[in-house]
Amino acid sequence: MRTVAEAIAYIHSRPKGGQKESLERMHALLDRLGNPEKIIPPAIHITGTNGKGSVATMSSNILHSAGFHTGLFISPFITDFRERIQIDNQMISSEDLLSTTQDVADVLTDLDRDLAPDIPTEFEVLTAIMFTFFARQNLDALVIEVGIGGLLDSTNVMPNARVAVITSVGLDHQALLGSTIADIARQKAGIIHNDMPVVIGQVSGEARSVIESYASKVIVGHLGEFNPGLPGDYQIVNTATAIAAVRAFDEQIPDSAITRGLETTRFPARFELLRTNLMIDGAHNAQGLHALYKALIKSYPTGKIHLIIGSLMDKNVTDSFSEILTQDRFTITLVPFTGPNGRHSLNIEATAKKYPVQTAVNWQTAVKQSDADLTVLTGSLYFVSKVREEYAK
Repeated sequence: MRTVAEAIAYIHSRPKGGQKESLERMHALLDRLGNPEKIIPPAIHITGTNGKGSVATMSSNILHSAGFHTGLFISPFITDFRERIQIDNQMISSEDLLSTTQDVADVLTDLDRDLAPDIPTEFEVLTAIMFTFFARQNLDALVIEVGIGGLLDSTNVMPNARVAVITSVGLDHQALLGSTIADIARQKAGIIHNDMPVVIGQVSGEARSVIESYASKVIVGHLGEFNPGLPGDYQIVNTATAIAAVRAFDEQIPDSAITRGLETTRFPARFELLRTNLMIDGAHNAQGLHALYKALIKSYPTGKIHLIIGSLMDKNVTDSFSEILTQDRFTITLVPFTGPNGRHSLNIEATAKKYPVQTAVNWQTAVKQSDADLTVLTGSLYFVSKVREEYAK
């Protein structure tokens, strides 16, 4: 590979899932790479159905403001693939991503042959690239966001993880994580190791009971202690969770660093206004859509609000429709959207027969037809990233 585009294409070319759910492939890959996960600095490890990207970004910003040379790993990206690997709010350079990907690819040539047909997946390879890159830097701290779940996630291999964070527990990815809140909570609690402190966000009593059975110390952030680091009412809890996480990481972090870190936090596609009356938000499941709805009611108490939703088929966004549509000033339009790797969109025709919602051939048409005081494009983060990219042109 000669360009960063070829490196990214190589990562995307890897299998999307393994033939069995385990960490065996990840450990085998890391062993061949000299176990970079063992020489990285202490980490805040973050999982959750919703909010983990926001909490990770705020936590990283606070640590950086407190003087820590901080690595951040998040997913998915919004405008640039390199957003997924950052140091002190700066994306990995194209040159570093290319060279590190090549180093991992060189190792995979033999490893793929040895492990075939169950070879390391796309996310496992990306995680290995991240660990390899961070291990080569002189970092003080890491903030690592889980991909899916926790127990068997490829990030769950860090002996130096210092704090575990579970932002929320909702019904999502049930095919992988289980069909109940308790099942999903157990998967997310899989990132808890030894006697590490565990910070939780807004979770149900059922989920908290499961988490407490794994944790020696559970911490809940204090709401309203600082101004939210990001816009939207739902970020109040996320802000408190991020503050609790960094304090659990280092109790000496001063309030001034927390304030400065929150004030300088930026995270695209979270309650983000592209125009005065046009917003995007990555509310990709029912829990996220409910939080967005509540935040909109509080921030925009009057006027018509039009939600344009591009969602993947395997998400449960429709579970929030009945509540939203009780408000006469809210309307919903569903638009088709093809996700990464050809993942199908919500069946908008069938959904429109079940709920009093509109459909449009595409989001551009829906925006043109909207006469609302505020139009909000939401759903899959992949969808809103496409919208954001279009408006950035």
